[in-house]
Amino acid sequence: MARAKGTGKLFDEVQQALSAEEPAPSETSGNDHATLVIDSGPQLTIETIGDFAARLHAALSESDRVAVALPQDVELDITALQLFCAACKTAGAAGKSFSLQDPLPEELHRLVAASGSERHEHCAYDSSACFRKIGGIEQWPS
Repeated sequence: MARAKGTGKLFDEVQQALSAEEPAPSETSGNDHATLVIDSGPQLTIETIGDFAARLHAALSESDRVAVALPQDVELDITALQLFCAACKTAGAAGKSFSLQDPLPEELHRLVAASGSERHEHCAYDSSACFRKIGGIEQWPS
C-alpha cells in the first residue's frame, strides 16, 4: 500500500497508541455483547485527536464492539481518517468490531474523496463495511 509522504509515522504512532495498555475510563459499560458508542465531539483534527484517541483506545480495550457517533457538523482532517483506520486494524486484529454510526457526515465523505483514500476492495484487516468504500458503507460482496 502506498502512503503519502509523512503519513506512515503518524499512522504508526496512532496504531501504537491504540495498542497501548491503559485502563479504560469509568464511563464505559464493560458489556462485550452490546456496541459501545462513543461521541466524537465537534472536532477531530490534529489539535484535538489525542484526547479522542485515548477515549477510543479505552473503548476498544473494554468492549468487543465499538462505534463512533459523528455529529453532522463535525470538523475533520486527515488525522481522523488515520485514527479510524488504525482503530479498525486494531479491532480486527483482536477479533473485535469497530464502526462509524450512520448517517455519516457529508464532511467525512468529502474528506475521503479529497484525500484520495476511497477503497476499491476489501481492507486486509477487516472485510466488513468500511466508511471509505465508494458509494457508502454497504457490506462488501462475499
